[in-house]
Amino acid sequence: PAMGIVSDVVPTFSRKQLFGYPMVVLAGVSIAFLGFGVWSHHMFTTGLGVWATSAFSVATMLIAIPTGVKVLNWLATMWGGSIEYKTPMLFSLGVISMFMLGGLSGVMHASVPVDTQQQDAYFVVAHFHYVLFGGSIFGILSGLYYWFPKMSGRMLGEKIGKLPFWLTFIGFNLTFFPMHIVGVQGMPRRVYTYSADQGWDLMNMISTMGSLVIAVSVLVLIYNMIRSIRDGDIAGDNPWDAATLEWTIPSPPPHYNFDVIPIVTSRMPLWDAPVESPKRTKDSKSGDAHVSMPAPSYWPIVVSICVTICAGALIIWQAHNILGYTLISVFGLIGIYGIYRWSFEPPFAGGDDNNH
Repeated sequence: PAMGIVSDVVPTFSRKQLFGYPMVVLAGVSIAFLGFGVWSHHMFTTGLGVWATSAFSVATMLIAIPTGVKVLNWLATMWGGSIEYKTPMLFSLGVISMFMLGGLSGVMHASVPVDTQQQDAYFVVAHFHYVLFGGSIFGILSGLYYWFPKMSGRMLGEKIGKLPFWLTFIGFNLTFFPMHIVGVQGMPRRVYTYSADQGWDLMNMISTMGSLVIAVSVLVLIYNMIRSIRDGDIAGDNPWDAATLEWTIPSPPPHYNFDVIPIVTSRMPLWDAPVESPKRTKDSKSGDAHVSMPAPSYWPIVVSICVTICAGALIIWQAHNILGYTLISVFGLIGIYGIYRWSFEPPFAGGDDNNH
């Protein structure tokens, strides 16, 4: 999802179409497939055997190829573009830079001897946080700033928005980069204390300070969201002058999105052939055009709560605890009843035109 967000944000703020779109799609499919074969490169010391270890090592090397393709496509999209360094773009640039650094240390773990040496050390912690935090959290924050106007109808503050980016970027690197160093020095994972003569004190203190900087960035982001919802600038339909269809409908969008299903003839319809959002038209016979929406219902919430409680109670049931049997029986029956009631809900809402 984070890579998809970057592939939306980078073209918008580079004022260019995504470079090599078919290759980006192919790379995404390849990553999804190869992703099933890399999870065990952190388990080379568990006795997998030569063949299994070799297969996971090769998969870890191969997945770097489509990932590199995506990075190249993003950079080529920006090359020669008229880049606007808005907050969503800054977070997307953070994804590209930090995810690439995490990927480089990931390729190192494709080497079985290297990974065996670093297994269960803080170097591994640093690696997967550069991939997961750098590649996912930065992307999610980019998407939040990008689509917040569409979701809420209000713009997030741009000046104050850059502050959480820089705080997150600096705090992230302060937190996780020193872990590479203490990992190489032999600091193991899952320890809460260590003797002073190990020499890890300074790097761990820097990591702690970095985590506090990240916490401050989150507080600033929350403040920005609350302030923007209360008194932010009105977003309008397309505040970013973006090219995709979601920016043709009001902000926030109606439940049904489009009154009339739009006809799409290009990947960047608002740039290639700018059109206005299709408007609701009167039906010549009935005098109105209805967009039918599912009826509101609380039974899906009831079912989801029951399923969650039953799944959690299975842990107790494994221990043959009477509480586990009771929870599963009671909430299982309620869940079945909820599914029954949900199945017979009216398919469409009735009433006034706001529900159509």
